[in-house]
Amino acid sequence: MLFSTIAVHLCTALGFAAGAFGAGFNEVNDFAKDSGTVEAKADPPLVSFDSLGNMNLVISLINKYRVAHQAPVVNWNSSLAIYAANAAYPCNFRQSHGPYGEILAGSTTVNNPEWFVWFVYGENTSYNFKNPDVTDPRTKHFTQLVWAGTKQVGCAFASGCPELKYQLWCEFFPKGNAGSQLAYRNNVKPADKTKEIPAMPPTNV
Repeated sequence: MLFSTIAVHLCTALGFAAGAFGAGFNEVNDFAKDSGTVEAKADPPLVSFDSLGNMNLVISLINKYRVAHQAPVVNWNSSLAIYAANAAYPCNFRQSHGPYGEILAGSTTVNNPEWFVWFVYGENTSYNFKNPDVTDPRTKHFTQLVWAGTKQVGCAFASGCPELKYQLWCEFFPKGNAGSQLAYRNNVKPADKTKEIPAMPPTNV
């Protein structure tokens, strides 16, 4: 079955991960909006973290889900994207334990980054908007995805990894999934029935 090939993780723990593309980023002041394009290649794996192409489609889809859930759009941040590439490059598919909200999704067969966003958004069906369980790990990807207090995002997509061949890593700042039930109610809103929820993208491109 298709879903047997999918793995997802979410990390919001504090920490730091250095990687193949530099020392990483551990100061909030390092971040500024950046609409430029950056790309790194290695063989294997190939890690792309540009703000155009597939990543542009990923951010567009993230923002469509956010708007549907009454959250402001997030801006692309190339520093976050480089951090995501640092984490993705070793192909370990483990939490980086960095200071950002982190969503990981991987598959042995699915190669469309947009599909991974749709897949983790599907956790919304298990989320209780009126009485949120702030400790439930089954919905942490969804809540980070639409967390209203998050302002910036950067993603990287790895292909050619030996186990989970395709991996999407997204870093969110400020990180979500923090605080009491009140914080969750304020930051994770039900879908606006007047807004269109994007349909499932194709699994492969």
